[in-house]
Amino acid sequence: MPFTSSTHSPRIETIDIVRGIALLGILLINIQTYSLFIFLRPEQVYLLKLDQPDTYGPLQFAITLFIRNEFFPIYSFLFGFGFYMMFRKNELEGMNATSLFKRRLYSLLVIGLIHGMFFWFGDILHKYALIGFSLLYFNKKPVAVIIKWMIGLFIFAVIIQVCKEFVFGKSPAEIAVQQGQLESVFMQVVNTWQKGSFTDVLALQHKGVLLTWLSDVQNGLPFLIQVEILFLAGLVAGKTALFSSIKDNKTESKLISLMLLSIPPAIALKGLFCLNKMEVDILPAAIQPYKSLVYSLCNFTGSLLLAMVYLPLLFIILRNNSTRFFAWIGNAGKMGLTNYLAQTAICMLLFYGYAGGLSGRVTLFQSILLAFLIYIAQVIFSNVWLKHHAAGPMETLWKKIVYRKKYRTKVLVRKQVLTPVEKEVLLNAIECI
Repeated sequence: MPFTSSTHSPRIETIDIVRGIALLGILLINIQTYSLFIFLRPEQVYLLKLDQPDTYGPLQFAITLFIRNEFFPIYSFLFGFGFYMMFRKNELEGMNATSLFKRRLYSLLVIGLIHGMFFWFGDILHKYALIGFSLLYFNKKPVAVIIKWMIGLFIFAVIIQVCKEFVFGKSPAEIAVQQGQLESVFMQVVNTWQKGSFTDVLALQHKGVLLTWLSDVQNGLPFLIQVEILFLAGLVAGKTALFSSIKDNKTESKLISLMLLSIPPAIALKGLFCLNKMEVDILPAAIQPYKSLVYSLCNFTGSLLLAMVYLPLLFIILRNNSTRFFAWIGNAGKMGLTNYLAQTAICMLLFYGYAGGLSGRVTLFQSILLAFLIYIAQVIFSNVWLKHHAAGPMETLWKKIVYRKKYRTKVLVRKQVLTPVEKEVLLNAIECI
């Protein structure tokens, strides 16, 4: 179905647009893995002559500051929000919403594991599926309780980081040995991606999945906790009809004030982390023994703050925008699952040694340019596809697996008094990923 403006559901169109924008942000980061920059320190990049300091440094700093670790949280927020809207719609249609959502998560887990174990070790789908089961528990809780859990999870993440540093901290010699082992693994990945056969590359993927899980556990689970917090934030937004209330000038004014207050600490914290990634250390000597803890907390907190700045900002900017350009982006977001998986297939063909062989042969700027070209192609494909189909190919398959029969577009409402939010859900009959 082509994108159309609707007086009933501008908010839903905006959600598709935000998801489409998040897809670009995710690709901009993932493509750095395929082009090898994510594995290498700046000095290694220059030593291997993959890029030049005068262009690589500023561009990598900007990407790390404004894009890295911000768009997965946005996608996580939309997942939590989409869960609530889909769950309520299924309930109001008289379906077993809990059973359907569990089936949805199990199927997503299978898709994610296949994707991760054989094609892209950075897969996020299987992690979303596993963490997503928590939404069934929190959906029964009032908003105040969910917010307390969000605060508690943030504090818990900080405590884990502190304990990891002071209780399980390693000596400089141990850190150097671990770093050496990690770099050895990275160089194995680099060599395989550049020179390995198709089967060599596939055989490496499941090791990468296990390594990412091990790394996250060793670092104190910051990514998984961040995903959970954003899932819950999306659930709260659904329960409180937050994006409908943005139409109110008073609510919009409060959100703008909150964003303005959040921007300085978000930029400062994330900026400090970015300087460290670029091997610029400005911490005073007294804090040097704890710099790994400081930079970890800066990244965790700064990324959360910046993501929560982006979200309301995007919704405020886009809520009354119905231009054709954003309509195209919205259609790419509507096919989010298809496009996310397609990005893997395209990058495999472009970068791995058995195909295009671009790993280690493009500069950071060139890889970013490639990401935009891939994204533009996906936007065009999405709009052409949706002229002839109601949903993307993977979305259609996923829906058939979940519902096990042709999806009913006619809403069957049980006799009950509906809230304004529930009426809006029925009018839009939405289903967000």
